[in-house]
Amino acid sequence: MFRNSIRTRLMALVLLASVIPSGISVTFSYLYTKQSVTEQSVKQNTKLLTLGEANLSSYFSGMNQRAMSLYSGINVPSSFYTTLLTAKSNEQAPAGTVLPDTRAVISTQLYNLFLSDRNTFQIHLYVRAARQSNLLLGGWFRREENADYAEAERPEGTYRPYIEVTHMDHQYGVKSGFPNLKPGSVPVFTAHFPLYRTPSDSVLADLSIDYTLEELEGIVKSMYNSDTERLYVLNEQGQALFASDPDWVGKQVETGWSRLPEGSDSGHFTWKKDGFQGIVMYKHIKDPLFSGSIIKLVPYEDLYGDARVITRFNMGIGLLFLLIGGISAVLISIGFTRPIKKLINFTQKVQIGQLDAHMDAEREDEFGLLTRKITGMTRTINDLIVKEYRLELANKTNQLKALQAQVNPHFLYNALQSIASLSLRYNAPKVYDLIYSLGSMMRYSMNTERTQVPLRDEMEHVQNYVILQTERFGEENLRLEIHAAEAALETVLPKMILQPIVENIFKHGFADGIREAVIRIDCTLEGQSRLVLAVKDNGKGISPERLEEITAGLRSSGRPENEEIGLYNVLARLRLQFGSGAEMQLHNEEGQGVTVTLIIPLEGPGE
Repeated sequence: MFRNSIRTRLMALVLLASVIPSGISVTFSYLYTKQSVTEQSVKQNTKLLTLGEANLSSYFSGMNQRAMSLYSGINVPSSFYTTLLTAKSNEQAPAGTVLPDTRAVISTQLYNLFLSDRNTFQIHLYVRAARQSNLLLGGWFRREENADYAEAERPEGTYRPYIEVTHMDHQYGVKSGFPNLKPGSVPVFTAHFPLYRTPSDSVLADLSIDYTLEELEGIVKSMYNSDTERLYVLNEQGQALFASDPDWVGKQVETGWSRLPEGSDSGHFTWKKDGFQGIVMYKHIKDPLFSGSIIKLVPYEDLYGDARVITRFNMGIGLLFLLIGGISAVLISIGFTRPIKKLINFTQKVQIGQLDAHMDAEREDEFGLLTRKITGMTRTINDLIVKEYRLELANKTNQLKALQAQVNPHFLYNALQSIASLSLRYNAPKVYDLIYSLGSMMRYSMNTERTQVPLRDEMEHVQNYVILQTERFGEENLRLEIHAAEAALETVLPKMILQPIVENIFKHGFADGIREAVIRIDCTLEGQSRLVLAVKDNGKGISPERLEEITAGLRSSGRPENEEIGLYNVLARLRLQFGSGAEMQLHNEEGQGVTVTLIIPLEGPGE
């Protein structure tokens, strides 16, 4: 009662009018803010990564330019380059020859190179011809033969300048000690430069410069928020030159987000695996000294923080409106339903017979008009009841007379039986058979208590019908053939499903006259699953257009008209008992008759 009351529905309507707009507003606001924040973040971070890539490229280019300065003085005697060009090992020098001391030239050049960048940690120069290592570390210079020196593994097997990712410092196999400088304690990255014998590609020496991370970190940290975001600078092999997570520095990064799309210089994509959910932004670096990419990971939690704040603010406003809407709903619903409750009390009095009850119409709105109309209606009903009572007495009298005048069907059937018996007395057995068939048909069709009958009774009814038609058209012009298994005849079906089909044959199949007509009924029981009834005639048949029209009428949900109404009635009653699996199929051979096939499933709703 409470759930179905108008007051409850009105309150629910007013509440929904407040909740739905607020909910839609909050949802669209959140989605729009989320999208806007995402687009703004992508644009801002794209600019940051572009600026960071430019700063890194400039930083690496400066390293490369300082290394190229070693080629100055190519044709100047006693220059650094000339020293490398003429360098020999003691084994290569002729006997009795003293090799010139190039220590001062090389140390001076390396020291100048060391001072050109404050982030330089150490410089190592390996002269290949002399198999000699020259190491400048912390202002200390050491030189010694280093036949076991092994070059660092170069990317892609090529010999070109490149940067080795961050690692702990080492002394390149130099055994001489350095005061207060213990190897393996400072993280550095190394720029490797081959010094060529110009203009050939023959290498004279290998220059390796170790840099501390201060300036690199300064450039990189300007591109991300270390509190919430993560940033990686990876070379082409996926090794981390810089990583916001110290565990990845100098190592191969093999997470899924590190495999960037090909064919674009920069871009972004979403990622929800490997312990990270957010947006991955990237920018490729293509520098002669370093080729790789900058990858920045922006988590959703940080990206949509502002959107969540705005959403909470909107939800607070929505709850306020919901509270106001709830109070308004209660007040409005009470104001609207109070006169309705008065009307309900008034109608309850009328229902129990107090037709003289009265209710004052105090309002001038629609409720007041409705009250006046209802009270006027009750007065009118009170006046009509007396008249209706008198008319009812007169109608009862007339109905009694009508019942007395009705013909009892049993009387009619008994009268036919009497006439049949009289025909036998006067030796007219043919007349007796016809009257018996007609009487059997009348009893079968007038018995309303039996709605389902065995197929055997249906066959007998059809035989009685055809007997009467045979007397009309002659035995030489009409013949009925029935082929049915004994088990099929015991199947229980709805009453009157065969006679309408046979009747249609006389109405349409033999409309032009009956000559040598044959009506054949086949009953086949296919296992225990279904019964197939086929009624065939050798009449004139149906045109294909008319057959399609009748078939469409049987398939449609609406009730067909014209002559196929009997077929529709049969199919509808079969489906009512056996379900939608019951079918009626019409097969036409123009000029050779029509076959109506009923397919009746025996395992269905009516089982």
